[in-house]
This record gives sequence, C-alpha cells and structure tokens, in this order.
Amino acid sequence: MNGNNKFQFVDEKDIAEDTKKEQEPNIDITKRFYFSFEARIIVSIILILILFAGACFLALKVINHTTVQKVNYVENGDVNYQVCLKNSTCVPENAKYDSSDITTIKVTFKYDAKFDKKIKNNNSYRVAYIVSKYDKDTHNLLDQKEINLIGKTSFSSYNENYSNLEVVTIDYNKYKELYNDSNNIDSQIEVVYYLEENNETRKISGLVIPLSKDSFELRKYTTINIKRGTTIKVNIWDNYSLIYGISSSLLVLISLILIYRTTRLVLKVTNNKNDYEDTIEALLKEYDNIIVVARDGYESIVEKEIIKVEKFEELVKVRDRIGKPIIFSRVNNVKSEFIVEDDNILYKYVIKEADFID
Repeated sequence: MNGNNKFQFVDEKDIAEDTKKEQEPNIDITKRFYFSFEARIIVSIILILILFAGACFLALKVINHTTVQKVNYVENGDVNYQVCLKNSTCVPENAKYDSSDITTIKVTFKYDAKFDKKIKNNNSYRVAYIVSKYDKDTHNLLDQKEINLIGKTSFSSYNENYSNLEVVTIDYNKYKELYNDSNNIDSQIEVVYYLEENNETRKISGLVIPLSKDSFELRKYTTINIKRGTTIKVNIWDNYSLIYGISSSLLVLISLILIYRTTRLVLKVTNNKNDYEDTIEALLKEYDNIIVVARDGYESIVEKEIIKVEKFEELVKVRDRIGKPIIFSRVNNVKSEFIVEDDNILYKYVIKEADFID
C-alpha cells in the first residue's frame, strides 16, 4: 500500500459529472425502509407488555371462572368445664356448687365440621358472654347485653374436615359483683361459642352460669351431628378454563422468548458495536488507493440497475474490470455502502451493524 495515495474526499456532483451529460438527470434510486435498532427495542418492549397484560387477563379469567355449589356437612359443638374453688381444687362437671366457694370457671369449647368434599372454608367464630337479668316474680327479661371474650376470628382451611378448640376462664366473683345488684332480680351469664357462616351467626354451644343463687348447677347445651348445607364458589375446570389456561401459558412463553431475544440483541449490539466500525476502517485503510469517500453520502442522479455483491473482494474485481474507483458512502450510523458505478449499473457492497449480530 502506497502512503502517498490515500483515498480522497469527493462531492457527489464530481463523481457523476460525466454520467450527468449522457443520462437523464434527477432520478433518485428508491431507498429501502430501515428499521433501526432503537425502534426494534421499543417495539419489542411494547409487545412484551401487551403479551404479559394479555396473559394476566386470561389467568384472571381462569381464577374467576367459578360456579356456586352446595356442600353438605355434619356439625358438632361441645363444651366442657371445671369449677375451681378457693382451696385450689377444681370440681368436675355435673355437680352442685356453693357460690361462696367458687373462684373461677374454666370453659373449653370444641367445634368440628365434616364436609362431603374438600372445599376452601372461609368462616369465622367468636366467644362471648351474655348477661341477662330477670324479674324474680314474673321471670320477665329486664335487661340483656353481650360482651366478647374472644373477638371475631377468621379461620381458613382446604380440607374435608375442620376443627377448633378454645378455652376461656370466667372470673365468677368478678361477674357476680358486677351483675348481681338487686334482691328482686335473677341474673346469669351465658358463655357462648358463635359460628359466622355466609353472613349468618348461630350458637354452637354454651354454658349458663347463675349469679344470684347461693347454690346451683351449671347448664350447658351442645350441637350433636347436625346436618347442614352451605353454598360456596368453586373453580370450574372446563373447556373454557382449559382454553384460557393454555392461551395464558402461550402468551407468557412468547413474552419470555421476546425478553430473551431482546436482551440477547442488546448484549450483542453492546459487545459487537465496534466490530462494524473496525471492519469499515480496515477496508478503507487496506484499499485506500482505490476508494474515494463521498462526504455527504452518495445518491445516483439517474435510475440504474443495482447489483449487490456478497463480498468486498467481488467489488474489487468489478472495479479492476471497468477501471472506476470504489465510492464509500455512509448511509447512517449503522449502515454503509461501497459502490462502483458503471454506465448503466451500480455495483454495491452493503455493510450493516446488524451483520455482526448472530
């Protein structure tokens, strides 16, 4: 390579001066649409967001594709207690108690339900005591109020069976002083286990404790093998659910593929960005004695047949055969052209940044 024959910069009008005299002027070659790297990334991101949104929408369709079904179950509620005395002993159930000797009463509630199928159960329970006051002579109810001992507690299970155990301690002397305030009134507290199901509240079991009697027995009530039914929403797996599920999975898969390809493209461009420039620089350096550079880009002023060559060496052979220089034109920052112009034909070797991305 001769250092004195470096490539020269020329204007487009100088390159085509002789051709202009012989050919019809001002006919530009139609440019091909170029889809830039930035546009490809933006379009990919938009597609990914649309596909993910569609996948989420279809997934919600599957989740919300439900029906109301009736489920039968058998319900049991029991209550046990121990009466603890001042001598630190506790007396078992079904005895007669002296009110002056009682300190506390331990109450244990047991609840269980057996469903005829596995369901998702979302109910709640609470434990409260009800204070009731009656006229001793007429037994008419004078006053009643309810106070929670255990507030509303949600329970959730996904099984055929559900069971619960709760223990509360009743300070007998405390309640006796609070609510036994008249000789003409009978007062009592009723400790109750409530179940709340489908906006309905019902008593499952309870224990009645007199407060105005010197000696008494405790009365309890329970629920034994009561058959009930409830309506619940259950998911349906039918043809619609299958279509929604498959479609959602496909959209997610396509989104993941696009994410992979977009990420790979960005990494490739980042890692190989200089390969494009390095290749152009190497060609200009190696063939500087036969290349001229179109400073403002190159456009043919007449319409000619375009022949694209696959290798730069093929363009060199054309140049050697017709004896005209190779014109270098930078189309944009990611595409360049090497051109040999004959009378009726343009020979082009196109090099793009995308050529260096697998």
